[in-house]
Order: sequence, then structure tokens, then C-alpha cells
Amino acid sequence: MALITGQQITNYFKQFGDVEVAFNKDVIRATGLMPRNNLLKCKGEYWPCFVYSSSMKGAKVVASIKEDFHAKIKAANNFVSLQFSFKVPDKAAPLVFFVSARVAGFSKYGDAKSDLSLINLAYTQQPPDDLIAKLGRLLETNLNSQKRKEERIQINDNIIRKIGLKSKSVIVLIDNIPRKAIIRDISFSGTKLIIAGIAKFLVNKVALIRLDIEENDLILKIPGKVVRFEPIADRKDIASIAIQFEEKLIPIEYKVLINDYLSGIKPGATPPVSG
Repeated sequence: MALITGQQITNYFKQFGDVEVAFNKDVIRATGLMPRNNLLKCKGEYWPCFVYSSSMKGAKVVASIKEDFHAKIKAANNFVSLQFSFKVPDKAAPLVFFVSARVAGFSKYGDAKSDLSLINLAYTQQPPDDLIAKLGRLLETNLNSQKRKEERIQINDNIIRKIGLKSKSVIVLIDNIPRKAIIRDISFSGTKLIIAGIAKFLVNKVALIRLDIEENDLILKIPGKVVRFEPIADRKDIASIAIQFEEKLIPIEYKVLINDYLSGIKPGATPPVSG
């Protein structure tokens, strides 16, 4: 889990405070959101809900709305608390916190027979730093993956550890044939590998690189294509190849790793936020 400073929290809130993040499958996986463990609390009672989206200033949740819910909301002058639950790497207990909010409106969700509603919530104060960190880290990643997509990180053993990869030695499938390779450099958009053999015949071949991540022993598989090769001086047995990743299929977890390194966010088994 990344160590994010108080100054970064302040910057995230200023830069991205109004930006809404939809909790689709990729975002749920990247943040560790536990969809079944989120609740709306009002006057001591709880209602299960699904967090549809959130910014740092409000959220949209889906919940089953019945008369008892409306009665509680009315009695509380529309004030509720939204419980977020997130998985924490290497820990059994989840990260759980509440955000104070006001119900700003309802709209029907699903078909006519459904009792589900989309509830608009406006946070009544700045949310906990943990939520700002999770949303800000994702939004910064999306921004930098475009602005800095070609910025290359030269790889050595020290840099690999800082990024959060287990090794600079990797397996890459080229035309479905597995090959051992060593990462030479890496970026949001691709990588250069040192590989054995005559590399010029690999150009324009489909590739799939496997990356082993320290956190959670995660394995990422990134598809792409070999776009060029370069000979290595005085070595005929090895060469360098460049792989361009297929942009729409790059895992968000990979983008976060690259962004954290470029932004100076330290990886490690530490609390998500540090003042």
C-alpha cells in the first residue's frame, strides 16, 4: 500500500475535488472497494447500498428504498452517513470509515418494477484522507498516463524495487511462444526488453508480457505488439525489442505503479495516508 503525504492529500483535493469516479469493475479492483460492505446509516439504522460513483465532495449510491427509509431520512432532515469498506493488503480487517452527507435527491434505478433508487449524496465536510487518497491517486494516474505516457524509466535492481515489481526478469509470450527477457526500460505505454535470439524476426508480432507485483503477489498480463528491435553492440546472441502496449487493455494497477514512481509515492506495507 502506498505512503501518501498530507501535502499530496491537499493537492488531490484542490485538483480533483469535483471529479467523479465511477466504481466500475476495474476501479473496484484497483481500490479494493468491498461492494457488499457499504452501508447508509441514518438515525441508528443501516441500509445496504452499492457505491455507484464518488467524488471528494459527494457520491451516488444505489439502494432499496422503502417507506421506512423515507421516514428516517425525513426525521433526520436528510442527513445520513455513508460507510465505505476497502480491502487492505496483507490484513484480515478491512479499512472502514464513514462520510457525513446530505441526501440531495433520488431517481429511479433499473426497471419499473424495481424498488432500487439512485441516491445523490452531498458530503457535508471534507471526507477522510483515506478516501481522498484513493480517488486522487486514481485520477492522477489517469491524467499522467496521457501527459507522461512516453516518459521512460530506465531499469536497474533498485528502480524495480521502487516501482513494486518483484524482478526485472520477466516472461513474454511472442506469437504464443514464451521467452525469458530482462526489462531495459518501462513506461505507461510500453517497454523495452533484452531478449535472446534474432530479434528482427519478432517485429510486428503479437506479445503478452507477464509482470509479478510485490503487493498481494499480483500477476499482471499486458498485451501489446513488438514494434521494433535494436542490436546490442558486440552481442549477436541478444537484442533489444520494444513492445507497444495495447492502450485499452493496460491494467489500471500497472498504471498506478508507474504513476506512483513518477510522482514520488513510496510503495510498501504502510498506512495509505501519512501526515
